[in-house]
Amino acid sequence: MRSTATREIPVPVHRVDGHRYRATAQVEVTAAAVREFARAVRDVHPAHSSAAAAAELGYPALIAPPTWSSIVLGRVQREILDIVGSGSGRARILHADQVIDIGRPLFAGDLLGCDIYFESFRQFADYDVMAIRSALIAADGTVVQTGSAALLARTGERESVLGEVARRITERGYARVDGPAREAPLPARTDRAPRPAVRFDELAPGAELPPGSLLLAHEDLARFAAATGEPARPDAGGTAPGMLQLGLASGYVSNWLGDPGAVTRIRAQFGSFTHYLRIPAAGAVAVTLRGRVDQLDPRTRRATLALDLRSGGRPLFGYAAAEIRFP
Repeated sequence: MRSTATREIPVPVHRVDGHRYRATAQVEVTAAAVREFARAVRDVHPAHSSAAAAAELGYPALIAPPTWSSIVLGRVQREILDIVGSGSGRARILHADQVIDIGRPLFAGDLLGCDIYFESFRQFADYDVMAIRSALIAADGTVVQTGSAALLARTGERESVLGEVARRITERGYARVDGPAREAPLPARTDRAPRPAVRFDELAPGAELPPGSLLLAHEDLARFAAATGEPARPDAGGTAPGMLQLGLASGYVSNWLGDPGAVTRIRAQFGSFTHYLRIPAAGAVAVTLRGRVDQLDPRTRRATLALDLRSGGRPLFGYAAAEIRFP
């Protein structure tokens, strides 16, 4: 399957020279893309599919699931993998950590620009660690969301994988932003008061969220690939991408809350060799979803939830959490 819900755009990558790079085209958040992504991550909140349900929560249009920005983030990471993989092999790149900071939700009709920063890199032993940040920018110039990812590359040679990226990224024709480098910005917070069905004053540290469960089949991998523009997978079993697992977790949280816009941050640590979900070509795999109130801040009325996804009793994240803003 191939998604037609989003525009095909070139995705920039910041090379290791202290500059940032900008996409030469905008990403359009269409209603079809919102619905398709929500189906792909099994997020059944009605505000993702019904304009009337979104309006009841005070939203101007369909609200995208909290991890919809992974459509853009995934393209950035795939671009890096493509550059490195052509000479070194994709298997040597691991997606180790992902953070999405949400200043405001994304809505159908948004046009988003994207700046990419290489925040840092370091080497130890046979490994390179790349830290990259993307900033999604609304039409009025406001940074609405940011995404941070850590990619771990096993080099195996004296030559740095990052050095290869730095040399070859300019060959792809990306636009470098003129002027001195600056730190990647944080998203501007919305003034809208969230409307969760859960009351902050009724929460307590250690309280458990109602557990959830679902079945994932190979068709779910194909649906997620189509929604995010991932390369087509062969007609056989495969491993569920970390961003699919994170989408399942965020949907679990936002449906419990009743307002997807109350989620302000979601984070997960992935371990490709210890925390993974293998989906067979035939049949389905059961996944359990649980959450626990980890921290409460009465001053800011924010809560941090620890999230746990498991299959066959085995955790799928090294660590995962969501931060929630209450009125």
